[in-house]
Amino acid sequence: MLDVQLANAGFYRIAWPNADEKPGTTYVRAGSREVVRVFVTPCASEVEVYAGGLKNGQLVFRGSPELAASLRYLAEHQN
Repeated sequence: MLDVQLANAGFYRIAWPNADEKPGTTYVRAGSREVVRVFVTPCASEVEVYAGGLKNGQLVFRGSPELAASLRYLAEHQN
């Protein structure tokens, strides 16, 4: 379900270099000024949202996926 919401918001799944060390799925969406990267844990119990450069983004949100409205807000207002 969360993957559908992220896809609808313009995110796409990528292979992330440390996937073996920290299992989960990484999604990205490029904007005009920055990249938003979302990391979803394997059981989708927590998400982390980073903004800025792809590799050196700053953590802007960590929490429960039930706060999907917050994710949509971040995605829509990152331009």
